Amino acid sequence: MFSRARNMLVDVHTHVYLPRYADLMRARAKAPRIVPSKDGKGESLIVLEGKDSGRPVGGQYWDRSEKLAFMDKHGIDISIVSTANPWLDFLTSKEAPSLARELNDDLEAYCATGPSLSSSPLRRLYGFGLLPLLPDVPTSEITSIVEQIGSLSHLKGVIMGTKGVGKGLDDPALEPVWEAIASKGLVIFLHPHYGVPDELFGDIENGHVLPLALGFPFETAIAPARSFGRSFADLVVPPCVVHRT
Repeated sequence: MFSRARNMLVDVHTHVYLPRYADLMRARAKAPRIVPSKDGKGESLIVLEGKDSGRPVGGQYWDRSEKLAFMDKHGIDISIVSTANPWLDFLTSKEAPSLARELNDDLEAYCATGPSLSSSPLRRLYGFGLLPLLPDVPTSEITSIVEQIGSLSHLKGVIMGTKGVGKGLDDPALEPVWEAIASKGLVIFLHPHYGVPDELFGDIENGHVLPLALGFPFETAIAPARSFGRSFADLVVPPCVVHRT
């Protein structure tokens, strides 16, 4: 068992839009939303108004069999999946908490009913849950959902953007959230989304190239750096930070 674990390939940065979330995005009339691709061959996610090309999305986001086929093709033993951005940012403070709970339950079922590794009690799929990180959501509601995630055996952490509830990860309002996450032994999977101002990249349209190649790493460098010296650094396991240099 030790040698198996030592040689195991685990993908912690792999995303889903489970059916409940994808259907919500298809029903929206403005960004973020999922629309038919212009070539008629699939669907695209439009993240921002005015960015009509979007990015392709398909069954790999909501069909578990496609996720497992990808894992098999690339020799991945275990994937820890998470909802891709924009998470719940576009919802109201009344809508987000209930949807977070539903999506966390959906993700638990997605992982728990999937296959196990051969000759091992481990599953092939685990997940990072969602929190309703909006300014007007009461902290008690957020910590309650941390409790929910901690009770779901196949969810091992939370995915979080760099804004926290609006003022960054060094916001004192987040300290009860860090305490709740730490008490449950959950991982923070810190993921960029907001980037840097578009004008820094000039007037020429470069699609997602510069925002992802430069904006995302800058975003995920400054966010945890701002947190050093606050209780965040003392309360939680160092976050897993992606899209970084």
